[in-house]
Amino acid sequence: MSPAESILSLNPGQAGSGYNSSDAWDYFHINSVDKDGGGNYLLSARDACSIHKINGTDGTVIWRLAGKKSSFVLGPGVNFCFQHHARWLPHTEGDDIEIISLYDNSAHGTEHGDGREVHTAPTSSGKILHLNTTSWKAELIQAFFPPDGLRSKSQGSTQILPNGNALINWGSEGAITEFSPDGTPIFHAYLDSGALARGVENYRAFRFNWTGLPHEDPAIVALQGEDGTDIYVSWNGDTETKKWRFYALDAKGDGFRSKRFLDEAERRSFETLLRVPGKDVHGVSADAIDAKGRILRSTAIAAAEPKILPADTQSVLKGPCHVKSAEAAKYDTVNQREKVFAISKSRWEEYGLLRFFRFRRSNAIQDLA
Repeated sequence: MSPAESILSLNPGQAGSGYNSSDAWDYFHINSVDKDGGGNYLLSARDACSIHKINGTDGTVIWRLAGKKSSFVLGPGVNFCFQHHARWLPHTEGDDIEIISLYDNSAHGTEHGDGREVHTAPTSSGKILHLNTTSWKAELIQAFFPPDGLRSKSQGSTQILPNGNALINWGSEGAITEFSPDGTPIFHAYLDSGALARGVENYRAFRFNWTGLPHEDPAIVALQGEDGTDIYVSWNGDTETKKWRFYALDAKGDGFRSKRFLDEAERRSFETLLRVPGKDVHGVSADAIDAKGRILRSTAIAAAEPKILPADTQSVLKGPCHVKSAEAAKYDTVNQREKVFAISKSRWEEYGLLRFFRFRRSNAIQDLA
């Protein structure tokens, strides 16, 4: 590729001064590569404001799109500059048709308005282009423009989703938008807000279905009370479990034996609860079951633990919290806390109750302010 194709001349602060290796003139700047079924390559040349199709066998240029030596006549809205993320898209038209997507930055320079900038359009955008290698015409199929008038001087991506929607990542502006096929924004978000947003940038953004099958085993606990046993199970990061199959195990010496089926429970949220009324369960385990009925993973065996619900706690916690001063609030809270700690049976329970009373005390004092 000839340096003459560059849009940016030797210019400190833009594409490099060329005075030394640390400030070399970046006249081409490849920022994306895609490969088609025939072994040819699609190169995005940012600083030449062009996209090149390269023969995968001998490295020759098959065609150029936009820039100073475009092989195509550009229709309205096709032109782009300082682009990123050029990708071939599937289509059912003839062999002389190519459909591509790209992210059109239309800007180059330092970020946040604190230096020199070159721009070729009011905003950045995502684009889908139709290329005809018989008529050598390029036409705009659809453009996606930012809701907030964003123009990113670097980075960015355009992902066309299977349903025809487009996910546009606004690069150095730190935002993403999903559009319907007609260009209507249906989701728009910044990756941070406030003072931190100024420094947030994102090179690429993609949306895919996420399948989680964690390496760690599921967690299970069984709590016995007077009315039966509550069994809780969860698997952090899992997306495939549809229901849990629970088992009880009888104690024998220092271990367990005779695994018995208890019941199944549909997974509806992060943690699944199975209540076993009126049964004395010594140990429990559970299988994670997927939509096809297959066992994904089994928990370890967990020994049942006593459910800690001190009988006097509820009456203490439900007591009045009306105070006449901050000092009175402090005294009242300390007295109630000591009563509850006297009947608590674990350090974790004491910690939870301590946080509860601190919360009540702070609210009571705020009410007096």
